[in-house]
Amino acid sequence: MHLNSGEKKTLAIIAAIVVAFVVVVGATVAVLTKDTWSGDGHDDEGYLQLAIGDDLVRVEPAKWCDVLVRECDPPGAELRPSPHEPIPAGESALMSVSQEIAESPWVLYLMYADRNGKIINPEPEGIAQRSDSTYTQVLRSTPDRVLINVEVQPLSAVTEGDDYVARGILSVNTTPEGFTVRTTD
Repeated sequence: MHLNSGEKKTLAIIAAIVVAFVVVVGATVAVLTKDTWSGDGHDDEGYLQLAIGDDLVRVEPAKWCDVLVRECDPPGAELRPSPHEPIPAGESALMSVSQEIAESPWVLYLMYADRNGKIINPEPEGIAQRSDSTYTQVLRSTPDRVLINVEVQPLSAVTEGDDYVARGILSVNTTPEGFTVRTTD
C-alpha cells in the first residue's frame, strides 16, 4: 500500500489525537482513583463525589463505622460537619459513590424545598440501592423542587428489628447560593 504525503500527514495527526486522548483518559482515571492505589486514603472508608457543572467535589463521611458498628470515626454520636456544595435550581449534578459503599446495600435520601423555601419532604423517604448495582445517580434540582440536601447511608450487617443499621453517614448541603430555606411556616 502506497500513501502519498497528504495521507501520511493525516494518519500522523489521527495517531497523535488518539495518543493524546489515551493520555488524558489515563491521567483522569489515575487522579480519580489516587487514594485507592497510593495508600493515602482510609482503606475502608467510603466517599461520594459530586460533579456540579465543571466542579468535581469529594465528600468524606460525617461518620464511618466498621461493618458490625463496633468502631466508629468519630466515636459516639459525634458527626463531622457536612460541606456546602450548592446545586443551582434548574440544574442537575451527578453523584457517584465509592466501591466501599456500592459493594453493599445503601440508602439515598434527597431533601427538597419549594420555590418559597418551604421544605417539601422534612423526613425524606429513603431510596434503597442494592449491592453492586448502582454507583452513579443523577440529582435534579428544579425551580419548583429545589434540592437542598443529599445524604447517603451505607448499611451495616447489624439489624434493629427488621431494619439494617447504617454504618456511615455522608451528607452534603446542596442549597443554592442565595436561596433561603424556611424552617417554619
